[in-house]
Amino acid sequence: MTGSKFSGLKAMRDRRAQEEDDQASALTPILEEPRRKVGRPPGKRSNPEYQQVTVLLHGQTYLEARKRLLDERKEVSDLINELLTEWLKR
Repeated sequence: MTGSKFSGLKAMRDRRAQEEDDQASALTPILEEPRRKVGRPPGKRSNPEYQQVTVLLHGQTYLEARKRLLDERKEVSDLINELLTEWLKR
């Protein structure tokens, strides 16, 4: 007996993948639009211009701020960034 007991399955999977690729390339127009990436777009966490910090806020203040920011479709980090930027301008 040569190979593993799963070698036949691997060969079948490889053939099927090759057939799908062949069918896709036959149906693909010559000028194909680039495919959109799957998943979430990159956010602030992966942006090198942002720095993650930890802040202790009074619970009720944070809750009320989040409620108001939800109505404005804004994030807490955006509000804090705006406030600090204005404070630094003084």
